[in-house]
Amino acid sequence: MLQRAAAAQPDAADICCDLGLALKALGRFDEAVEAQKNVTDLLPTSARAWSNYGTALISAKRTEDAIAAFIQAVALDSHDPELHYNLGNALLASDDPVTAEGAFLRALKIQPNHIGALTNLGSALKDQGRMDEAEAILRGTAILDPDNADLKWNLAIVLLTAGRFREGWAAYEARRSVPGFAVKPQKMPPWPGTPLGGKRLLVHAEQGFGDTIQFCRYLSFLPDDAAEIVFQVPERLLPLMGSLRADVTLVGTEDTGERCDLEAPLLSLPHLIGPADPVAPETDRYLAPDPDHLARWADRLSGHDGASIAICWQGNPDYRYDNSRSVPLQAFTPLSELSGIRLISLQQSPGCSQMDDVPWGNRITNLGDDIDQESAFIDSAAILATVDLVVTSDTAIAHLAGALGVPVWMALAHVPDWRWGLTGTTTPWYPTMRLFRQETRGDWDSVFNNIAAAIKEQFP
Repeated sequence: MLQRAAAAQPDAADICCDLGLALKALGRFDEAVEAQKNVTDLLPTSARAWSNYGTALISAKRTEDAIAAFIQAVALDSHDPELHYNLGNALLASDDPVTAEGAFLRALKIQPNHIGALTNLGSALKDQGRMDEAEAILRGTAILDPDNADLKWNLAIVLLTAGRFREGWAAYEARRSVPGFAVKPQKMPPWPGTPLGGKRLLVHAEQGFGDTIQFCRYLSFLPDDAAEIVFQVPERLLPLMGSLRADVTLVGTEDTGERCDLEAPLLSLPHLIGPADPVAPETDRYLAPDPDHLARWADRLSGHDGASIAICWQGNPDYRYDNSRSVPLQAFTPLSELSGIRLISLQQSPGCSQMDDVPWGNRITNLGDDIDQESAFIDSAAILATVDLVVTSDTAIAHLAGALGVPVWMALAHVPDWRWGLTGTTTPWYPTMRLFRQETRGDWDSVFNNIAAAIKEQFP
């Protein structure tokens, strides 16, 4: 109906605006952008029109265009705190926490108790590595709004990054109440961490594949008095999880687990049963490749005299913080210049097109569509167990290599994901992992020069 009204009255800005909001709510983001752009054409001096346009652009993942729209909105009305807040959010999404901090501070100068601006100011400080300041802001804001789940979740990330795991895991439980967070609601009551006494417990995977690979280790710490532990994972992960050393019944997400009495999201296990601090497996690995695939890939990749290094650079582009986790393939150039080294791509779409954009792309052994067609990581696991080294950005491949106990070197942003902390070249999560950190934000050159030098030393 709104589309018909807009077509009949194309100069009616209010109808175009309502249409844009409706299209955005329906997930039709490109159409929403077009509708809100029409409003800015009709009302070029309306700050609210530019703000709505920016919000639509954010939904369409056009972050840089959104920043430009929000800057225009602020220029038209610098006294509206919401406009500064929206600009700050877009800057955060573009991995510019320093400029975002300024936008949030301007919003707070106008409205000192703006909860969203206070919360995201904490995020901006965290993304700069200023953990003490971030914690102080978030704790102060929690006094103003003690039931704010998003605020508690942000505080949890700060605490976990700082290595304060017991308190951080407790605060991390707030994610259950954060809108849009990937924790699937269940019909049975949550497990409080008490003895199971013959009851059945459903543990369900959450968030990304990397999270499932990292935290499935905690299943071995569950009480042994359960009638059954049911571990629910995406169907494509079932074969890999079949190698897990834990007494669980594996099911896919099509199995609702209704026979269970209690439920727990996978990443709640450190809080519910501990240990709270990062725990490495008793041996270097807790997952294993499929033997048949391992033999097949060992044969296929044989015949190279030098070292074989598997590489991966791009994670999920839809992830909120992908800008600070993925690495452009161009940054791997120092590795391509090493003699006697074979580079094997484990990259899957998206990201594969970058091999056409670097002049040394033909030096990469591109396995392309040959891998992981049967199930997630079924071939990747075998390849990782075959090569001499893995060099990757912060992706699920990094977690898989660590879980398999193979040597893996990971390139990290200056302020990385919480699980890697802020300092150090090793991690208690994975004994075979070595961390290479940016010295300054955005500086991948020094990271990969250091990796190349370390490869030359290890494989002379």
